[in-house]
Amino acid sequence: MGSYFRAQWWLLLRSPRLLGPLVVTPLYSLVFFSVLREHHRAGLATTVATTAFLMSMWSQAVFVASDAVDYDRWEGTLEAGLVNPRRYADALAVRVLTTTAVSLPAFGEILLIGRLGFGYPITVAHPVLTCLVLLLVLCGSAGIALTISGLLVVVRGARTLQNAMTYPFYLLAGLVLPVAALPTALQWPARAFYLSWGATSLRAAIGETGFDLTALGVLALLAPLQAVAGYLILRRILNRAREGKVILHG
Repeated sequence: MGSYFRAQWWLLLRSPRLLGPLVVTPLYSLVFFSVLREHHRAGLATTVATTAFLMSMWSQAVFVASDAVDYDRWEGTLEAGLVNPRRYADALAVRVLTTTAVSLPAFGEILLIGRLGFGYPITVAHPVLTCLVLLLVLCGSAGIALTISGLLVVVRGARTLQNAMTYPFYLLAGLVLPVAALPTALQWPARAFYLSWGATSLRAAIGETGFDLTALGVLALLAPLQAVAGYLILRRILNRAREGKVILHG
């Protein structure tokens, strides 16, 4: 596993575009914090900080980390990986997790921008719980990326699906509106979405309000399930590709 991790970091260093969230995230937060300042809503600074960060991690998982299999296909190494689908899936899991984790430093960037650039007193009230929530959200996001990785190779039009996985999921996660403000028909899928619980838990961990252990518990259940599901779906797709039951679309 260590060799897969080192290989992916080398690829990240050779491909600056994969480090995009560290550049794009401050742009999100600058806009959001500016709106708060214009409307004198400093009390929402913590909510804005978590929103900007979770949007960044989601984008990194959906648009960058999920391209791992597709990258191998274009490089001509996918077929070699299919000789041993399980080992290849393990390697992809490490690579996808590593690439998704690149978005983690953006969390610190956003807090610094809020404090130094706008003077908002954003603090991390519960550092240990914050780290735990970040790891769980990372786990779930990597699972999403693994699922998309397989679909990008074997499903026609998967790029369209990838491009559509932004604002609809921001809504389900409660990043644009609170989940309680969504239509009833959307609240149920939102409650089954790990990121909605991640947003709730992260806001509570950063803020000084009481921490909701129920939200953390649900997140601790849903995020690993998402990661396992993503891994198993990718394994299934790779096995079928090796057996010639699916076409590796160009």
